[in-house]
Amino acid sequence: MDAHNYPGRGLSISQLLFALNEELKRVAYSPPFPLEAVSQLDHDASAALATIREWKNSFARVNLIPSDILSLIPTHLPSQKDRFHAASVCRHWRGVLLKHGALWSQLFLRKGEDYVSTLLERAKGSALDVFTHRDGPIGTLPLISPRAQQIGYLGLSVHRWQDVVTFSELNFGSFPLLRALEITYSVIFDSNGRPNTVTSSPRPFFRDSVNLERFVFRSWELALLSHFSFPNLTTFKLSADSIGDCSASHLLNFLKASPMLKTVEIEISKLVKLGRALDETVVVLPNVETFSLHVAEDSAIQVYSVAAHISCPSAKNTSLTRKIHADEMGVGLGMFPTPVSWNTIVHQYMSSPIEEVTLKVKDTEDKDVESCLTFRSSDATALRLGFNIDTTDAFEEDLIIPLAGMGWEIFSKALETTKDHPLLSHVKRFHIEYRAAISDTYRMVLIAEEIQELFNSLGPLDEFTIRGCDLHLFLDRFLDDPVLGLHERFVFPHTNELTILQPSMEDDDMECMDAITKLAKLQHALGKPFKLVTIRYWRLPAGMAEELGRWVDAVDYRSELPKDGYRD
Repeated sequence: MDAHNYPGRGLSISQLLFALNEELKRVAYSPPFPLEAVSQLDHDASAALATIREWKNSFARVNLIPSDILSLIPTHLPSQKDRFHAASVCRHWRGVLLKHGALWSQLFLRKGEDYVSTLLERAKGSALDVFTHRDGPIGTLPLISPRAQQIGYLGLSVHRWQDVVTFSELNFGSFPLLRALEITYSVIFDSNGRPNTVTSSPRPFFRDSVNLERFVFRSWELALLSHFSFPNLTTFKLSADSIGDCSASHLLNFLKASPMLKTVEIEISKLVKLGRALDETVVVLPNVETFSLHVAEDSAIQVYSVAAHISCPSAKNTSLTRKIHADEMGVGLGMFPTPVSWNTIVHQYMSSPIEEVTLKVKDTEDKDVESCLTFRSSDATALRLGFNIDTTDAFEEDLIIPLAGMGWEIFSKALETTKDHPLLSHVKRFHIEYRAAISDTYRMVLIAEEIQELFNSLGPLDEFTIRGCDLHLFLDRFLDDPVLGLHERFVFPHTNELTILQPSMEDDDMECMDAITKLAKLQHALGKPFKLVTIRYWRLPAGMAEELGRWVDAVDYRSELPKDGYRD
């Protein structure tokens, strides 16, 4: 409507309404009573009022912006329901928004046929995002089938594998616009405890989806991957809670058929079977930049065995994590790669020498134990080895290693793995963070000796950081009353910058603060002085900074309370 041309042009709004009102009274009281005329006049009055309101609304500041910009406002709303509300604000908004097909391209099939047909009409030729629900009506499929070529995203959440087959055959399997496919297949057990049957197909599913870039697959069996092949895939995320065939061959075959992958994230909750046929198999993914492999209930270090069969020479971030239950923890349990697989993994995922090592061990709020051993190279490539312990329903009396000792066991094994690193001599930065339950003194002595062995294998360091650790492991020999009784040969490597961060309020570390000065004095006497010592602690001895400054070039010394008053 032209904002400056409306019925009654030349009259003011009040004059027009007055005229309509007078005409309504004249007709209403003229004998005989003309009901049809009154109804028509009432309709004309309502239409006039609506026209006037629409005309006035056209001068609202927000409605003066171009329609193509106004149509972008609903794209920032959090839900489709809000978009429906936006289309009901006024006639002007409704007219503009209904013309913008992309706003109505999200289809939730569980909402029924009327909803789907309405949105398909509004979406026109826009690319569609189609979402299914395992209990949704099947009557919407005939509506979707003619528009299959418009589907850009397809999210399938099903209980029956046949539903996946049915969708893959829509439009004869041709999905030219499909960019992302997400399948969640939840298993259902019959009365005999057997899982629902998977219907096989001689042809690949979604076989002509040549533009598919992202595939997310949540299933209970790795073997189902054999039904898919996407040569131009760039992102693959797999979550498998396997109760059936969990052979790694299915995974490796899928990866081999996807040479364009850039991001791979895999999470498997059961033990992966390798098989003899994989002994010589190595799948090279030349374009992968991020690779993540997480295996739960992995008591046989299978995560590293699988990783050894995959090579990502261009990866910038690699994460290999295994998780076991507390009752599987035992003395001598392998937690990190063996030297053989370790060397293989390093050369397949990192092309430059390692310059930085970070070791973290901590207890979570759920009393689980999480650890991460991270290696970074000179070209910013990162390789993370994770080992997590699930303490759910763990009974102390049934454990081989007590909960208080699990963190120290991981810490010890991580130090061994670090020492086995073939490129350790290139390390310039080393960071240790330990925030887990403290074990017995005997175990602390063993770990302190392993730390010394690690120090002996290190070359000169630019940085060395201690965060949250019991400082007795490093400073016991400098205490007036040693706790561990370490021998005199315990020395630090040549380090330019020493950083000590103690994010807790434990008085046990107070005596270690004075020992830091003795350490700095010794390093100075050995001709290996620290250039910078940084200390963060909640309470620092008076005069320590001045005394420490005698033996180092610079001191960054500050009292700092933890964020919550107890720990950060």
